[in-house]
Order: sequence, then C-alpha cells, then structure tokens
Amino acid sequence: MLSGRQTLSSIEQALADLRREENELGSRIDRATRSLTDLQTQQGDAYKELARFRLDNHAAETLDVRLDEAAREARRLMEKRARDYKTLSDQLRQKETAYAELKKKRDALAAEAESAAARMDDLMEEVDGRLAGDTAFQAQRDRAEQAARTAEAAEEKARTSLADREEKGKAYEADRLFMYLWDRAFGTPDYDKRGIIRSLDRWVAGLIRYHDARANYAMLTGIPERMARHAERCAESAAQEDARLAEMSREALTQTAGEDLAGRIDALGQAVMEADRELEALERSNDTLGEALQDFSRGEDDAFLKAEEQLSHSLKADDLRDLWSAALDTPSPEDEKIVRRIEDLIERSEDLEREIRQDRELLRDISRRRSELTKVTQNFRRSGYDTWDSTFADKSLTTVLLGELVKGAISGADYWARAQRSHKRRRPRGGRVGFPKGRGLPRSMGGGFGGGFGGPFGGRRSSSGDGFKSGDGFGGGGFKTDDTF
Repeated sequence: MLSGRQTLSSIEQALADLRREENELGSRIDRATRSLTDLQTQQGDAYKELARFRLDNHAAETLDVRLDEAAREARRLMEKRARDYKTLSDQLRQKETAYAELKKKRDALAAEAESAAARMDDLMEEVDGRLAGDTAFQAQRDRAEQAARTAEAAEEKARTSLADREEKGKAYEADRLFMYLWDRAFGTPDYDKRGIIRSLDRWVAGLIRYHDARANYAMLTGIPERMARHAERCAESAAQEDARLAEMSREALTQTAGEDLAGRIDALGQAVMEADRELEALERSNDTLGEALQDFSRGEDDAFLKAEEQLSHSLKADDLRDLWSAALDTPSPEDEKIVRRIEDLIERSEDLEREIRQDRELLRDISRRRSELTKVTQNFRRSGYDTWDSTFADKSLTTVLLGELVKGAISGADYWARAQRSHKRRRPRGGRVGFPKGRGLPRSMGGGFGGGFGGPFGGRRSSSGDGFKSGDGFGGGGFKTDDTF
C-alpha cells in the first residue's frame, strides 16, 4: 500500500525533474542559437576579407558596408534579445523561488493537518466511550433524529402537495376566462378596475361562477406554499438540533484531546486550500513565462527572426555567390584559405542548425509531458488524495506507471484513471457514537457535506470546475471526475 503523501511526493519529484530538464534544454538551445548568429557573423567577416582580396577597392568597400550594416543590425537585435531573455529568465527564477517556498509551506501545513487528523482518528474510540454514557448527548441525538424525521416528512408532504396542485390546477388553468379574472386579481382588494370594465368583469365572473372557483384555486395554490414554508422551518429546526449535537461531539473531542482539535484541523485544511490556490496561480504564471522563454529557445521571437533575416539576406546575395565562384576558379592559395574557412563556418552552422532543430522538437515533447504531469499533480491535490486516510493499492503509481507518464508512453488521463481505481480511504476508528453521520467533523474530514468521513480535505475542491465529489458515509471515499486532459 502506498500512502497518499508518498504518491504525491513521487509525482511532484518527477515534475520537478521534468521542469529542470526543460529549463536546461531551453538554455542549451538559446546558447546554440546565439552561437549560430556568431557563426553567421564570422561568415560575413570572411566574405569581406575575400572581397578585399578579389575585388577592386570600390566594390570591396560597397560589400563591406552592406555586410557591416547587416552585422551591426543583427548584433543590435541580438543584444536586445539577450536583455529581454535575461529579464524573462530573472522573472521566472523569482517565480520558481516563490513557488518552491510556497510548496514547502504547503507541505508543512499538510503534514501538520495529517498529523492532527491521525490524532483525532486515534481518539475516536475514546470519544465514543465518553459519549456513550453521556445521557445529555443521547437525549440530544434523539432530538436530532426526531427533528430529521420530521423535516423529511414535511419535505415529502410539500412535494406531494406541489404535485397535487399541478395535477388539479390544470382544469382551472385551462379556463381562459377564469385565468383572465385571476390574473387581474378580481375579487380581491388588489383589483383596481373601474366603470364599464369592472361591470363586464363582474358579468364574466357571474357567468363562470368565478367566486367559488377562485376560493378553491386559491386554496389549491396556497397549500404548497404553506407546506414549503413549513418544510423550510422543519429543516432549519433539524439543522439547529444537528448543530447542538455537533457541538457536543466537538466538546467531547476537545476534552479528550486537551485542545480544540477539530477547529485546528479545520483551520489547517483551509490554509492548505489557500496554498493550493496560490500554487496553481503561480504554476499558470510560470507556464506563461516558460512559454515566452521557449519562443526564444525555438528562435521564434521577433528579435531573432529579424536578425536572422538580416544576416541570411546579406549572405545569400548574388555578388557573394559570384565571389565564391571566382575564388574557386583561381589557383591562388590565399583566397583558397579564406574559402576553406567559409566552408568550415557553413558546415558548422549547418551542424548547429540540425542540433537546434532536434533540441527544439525534444523541448516541445518535454513541455507536453510536463503539462500532463502538472494536471495530474493539480487534480491529485484538488481531490484530497494526499491525506492521512488515502492509500493506493497500485504500487506502480510511483514506479513503472509514473515512469511511463514521464516518458510520454501514457497520457495524464490514463495515469489519473489508474490512480482513481487504485485509491482507497481507510476506515476510521470508533463506534460512530460521536459525530453521527459526520455531524461536527472538521470540514476537511467530511463534515459540512451531509456526513461521512470523505477523507481529510475530501470534497474540498469545486472552484476548478473539474467535478470532484466526495463519497458519503464513514470511509465511503473515492472521488469522481469528468476532468479531461
């Protein structure tokens, strides 16, 4: 059996390794990109040297000017690019540092919450023993159960009266003359028509015996409203009785633990939730900065594209090709040395371009896998799978299966489905005398959701819209999700 915290720790470590690999590869591509620009600049210098050797002074000066302008503009763009890259890199490092610090804080809070929840679990039998002999608690439980039965019966009567009203009201609502007078509030103090209209309405009312029908219809429509209000009052009364019972359970736990343990667990659970929201916000910010840096790494930023265009255009000009051909046709050893140097620079540039293309493709693949793993991590935390009562029967979640996810052999959705099938929640101790149906439990342990040990932090997430739900009943955990990757 794997604990929830062990499993999450393995996933987060794999994610950190992927992020580090992604950053290192991005830096390597950026260095290679800058080296490629330097090689192209050196090609331009070699061509100028060849031009001075082969051409007359005027032609050589013209070529020098053109190549120098292209090199200067490319250098200016690359310097600006380097400044922009450094700014983005510094911002990302700051965000990553903040993320690491917040994650450390979150892990400490989660560990403290887990310890407190485990301690509460250890005390449940003692709390049950204390409350089993408490006559005041037993009496309050009876009142709460009776109030719940009354509320349930009132709700059923309200539903029945509403169905009765809908069925019996059809005949009235099908009578257009009756509904005409009803909508005008005829026969009530709210009716405000005068003169001939009032006379005609009175004539129509007499024609269809409206007054008798109105009284019956008013009673028919009024009963569901009164029953609904009664059901609401019964539900409120039941909630109040539940609250008193919950308070007595909490008080028994406080006396047993020597502290407000349930309150502390609630506070820690809330703190973990807030930390998780901040972590996800930082993850989104980091992803945005990372994508911007990857544009640099892929050579897709404006500065690099313009610099590349400047140098490429100058190095592909017709006069340079003519110069190259002329140098190859002459037996002079001096220009042959320059030609060999240019050939070497071109070959090195082509090799570097090939390496950059391969690294860029690898970077895209790593980024995709990192994104999948990030979603798994977020869903894991949102679902409360890293808590004291969470276990996983499938040990491959931290070994083989996790390795397959990291390598991209399976998708995040595949991994998550396996994790859900493998997930179990340990049944708590105690005879369920205290905290009946979860009344009074910390919210992070299933309280406040109609009962049940849904697990620490169980059911706590809904803001993401991923559809996570906790099960009801003690130990009835398990989360469901419609989340897609």
